[in-house]
Amino acid sequence: MSTLSNVNDQIVSGVTRVVDLLKRRLLGSNNERLDFIMDSFYKLSPTHQTAVLVGGFGGVIVLVFGFFAFYFAQVSSLERSLDDSFDALQEMRALSQKYDYEDKRFKELVQIINRGGRGFRPKPFFESKANQAGIAITDLRSNEEEIPVESPLSAQFKHITVEFKLPKVSVPRLLKFMSEIEKSGKNMNIHNLTVRTRYGDRLYFETSAKVIGYKVGR
Repeated sequence: MSTLSNVNDQIVSGVTRVVDLLKRRLLGSNNERLDFIMDSFYKLSPTHQTAVLVGGFGGVIVLVFGFFAFYFAQVSSLERSLDDSFDALQEMRALSQKYDYEDKRFKELVQIINRGGRGFRPKPFFESKANQAGIAITDLRSNEEEIPVESPLSAQFKHITVEFKLPKVSVPRLLKFMSEIEKSGKNMNIHNLTVRTRYGDRLYFETSAKVIGYKVGR
């Protein structure tokens, strides 16, 4: 409300200055033209005096209505501007809160991946899980890859890609092996899994897989 009052005072002050300026132009700075105007008025005929009074009164009414129309137009414009400013402020606050929330979640994600990746070595890890499941693992290889720059994760993380084959594995042992990988807390997810039948063998299958995880750091 203080802002509205200040602008209101400025509008009234501006209009007052305009009225004072018109008064000085018409009557002179010390009303020296007033006598001339009054003498000229009294020299007119009654009909002309009446016409001048009516015209002057009408002019005053027009000026008064013009003043109020200008005043209320300025106030209305100010209120719209203030409403827009308040709406923009509220939107900015909402965006700030959303950013803080997402930033907190991202930092938590960094901590989770950092804990899961601490001391992680792909080859010993997968060989250990294969031994626990009682299966043989071959062609085990891993490499680190940069995340595409258009992803927001690229500034903090790298991809770890692990590929391997299981030349002879039953379905129950395969499911156990894959489940142990995803439950290990190492942030590894199975992407490509191919299972082929072995010639003349209905119990065991040949399997190849690609597993992708994340590592903190560039």
